[in-house]
Amino acid sequence: MTDLVKDAIRRVIYESLVKEFPESYSSVERSFEKEIEVSRSKDPRFGDYATNIAMILSKILGLKPRELAERLVRRMSLNEKLIQKFEIAGPGFINFTMSFDFWIDVLKRVHSRKKMYGCFERADKPRILIEFVSANPTGPLHVGHGRGAAVGDSMARLLRTRGYNVETEYYVNDAGNQMKILGRSLLLRYLELLGKSTEFPSDHYQGDYIVDLARELIGTTLGEQLKTLPEKEALPLASGYACKRILEGIQDDLRVFGVSFDRYFSERGLYAEDAIKKALNELSKCGKLEDREGAIWFKMSGEEDEKDRVLVRASGEPTYFAADVAYHKNKFDRGYEKLIDIWGSDHHGYVPRVKASLEALGYQPDQLKVMLVQFVNLIRDGKKISMSTRSGEFVTLRDVLDEVGTDAARFFFLTKRSDSHLDFDLDLAKKQSRDNPVYYVQYVHARIVGIFRIALERDVDADIADPDLSALELPEEKGIMKLLGDFPDMLAEAAETMEPHRITFYLLELSELFHAYYHDNKVLTEDDRIRKTRLYLVEAVRQVIENGLTILGVTAPDRM
Repeated sequence: MTDLVKDAIRRVIYESLVKEFPESYSSVERSFEKEIEVSRSKDPRFGDYATNIAMILSKILGLKPRELAERLVRRMSLNEKLIQKFEIAGPGFINFTMSFDFWIDVLKRVHSRKKMYGCFERADKPRILIEFVSANPTGPLHVGHGRGAAVGDSMARLLRTRGYNVETEYYVNDAGNQMKILGRSLLLRYLELLGKSTEFPSDHYQGDYIVDLARELIGTTLGEQLKTLPEKEALPLASGYACKRILEGIQDDLRVFGVSFDRYFSERGLYAEDAIKKALNELSKCGKLEDREGAIWFKMSGEEDEKDRVLVRASGEPTYFAADVAYHKNKFDRGYEKLIDIWGSDHHGYVPRVKASLEALGYQPDQLKVMLVQFVNLIRDGKKISMSTRSGEFVTLRDVLDEVGTDAARFFFLTKRSDSHLDFDLDLAKKQSRDNPVYYVQYVHARIVGIFRIALERDVDADIADPDLSALELPEEKGIMKLLGDFPDMLAEAAETMEPHRITFYLLELSELFHAYYHDNKVLTEDDRIRKTRLYLVEAVRQVIENGLTILGVTAPDRM
């Protein structure tokens, strides 16, 4: 049996289509693959799953939806190991009620596959590169970067679980004017600490972390050099030191956050390889560049971004856009077939121009997928915390991790779609109650481990080998089995839509079912038959909770 319940139903639909419309099937196959949905029924009166195939194909086949549904159902064969019954509802929905044996097979599959339940081996493994965080090494990570890190790392874990060949990368913006400003910010603060009068520009980096870096220089060889060198010679040294130390801090924060990258890619490497000039030469050959008063412009032609964009200023200095064109071309040159960029929502207008530049270079627009991550509002005592990155007054990611912990931070960052604003309640994240979503989910795992621990302490037989699964007669037990069966489908759809937040929704739903079941039904009952089957069921729940939390990068604790 495949892990995907919906695939099993789709095969039944395929077979009925081929039998009923052998001559027309080839003309509807593409439509079927792209548009037909199999969805789980929320109301058990309408079966376990439903499909809208009759509504989608009725016009193509020249039949009324209900008539088409009736013809398809007549061709469907009942299989006691798979589907118990088919029913037609409304204008032509086909409802499927799965057999009890099918749900038992799902339960057995969880036990046999264990940590691999939900995983998928793909025959085709295109190389995918996910670039995320990529915060400028001009200051520590803030909570917005944390949300991007949680989304990117979970997305990579999810895609790997579903069999994709995925690598991750952090793009280090260590070139350009911002590095000069960073170097001057450090140099001026250092000279201030030495008692020299300086004027600190308002557009320079204001945070206390710059002062802390300046203090590090006192008494060092580099510090002695900076005191005497002309500014033109001192700035590259100061910016190099600041960039290195800040990047080390970023990497340490990400390590605490459970995020690692396969590679840190330096923007300076693009200049060293003359990659920007080479990319612009290729765009020029495509007729996409125009010289206007000494500046080089990229000619946009798409409807989403009608304005042409500067690639090289009249001064000869490349813009960020030019570096990004070269960087994305470099990714493809390294053999990646699909790129996923995870950017802050303020980069929304930047997407069309990058896609347009890649299309001009001969790549397909859908080879680049950009996920936008919206802002995070931190809430304490019911009030929003005011933050300003420009003034240096912001809450760092490390501050949040120190206060609520990595597990809570990662889970909370993934409780909404990445492109939706997120209110992060710091007080709630620290509560040990069902109101705290991460605690609510983790407690399921800890509670089930505790059930087996208590059984051992009380010398109660907790052997779950060869249980009599016919004893799982309660509606709540079937509900849990159905949701366990949804896990692989949910992962497949989350990977396809690039929506890792679906995993948190699923885990919360499964946790709610388990907590209600545990409240109303004793697991360590004196009845050997009942006890064994219930232990078998809850152990499957524990395994799926662990699998889901692992993809989110959240621990599954044995005690809480």
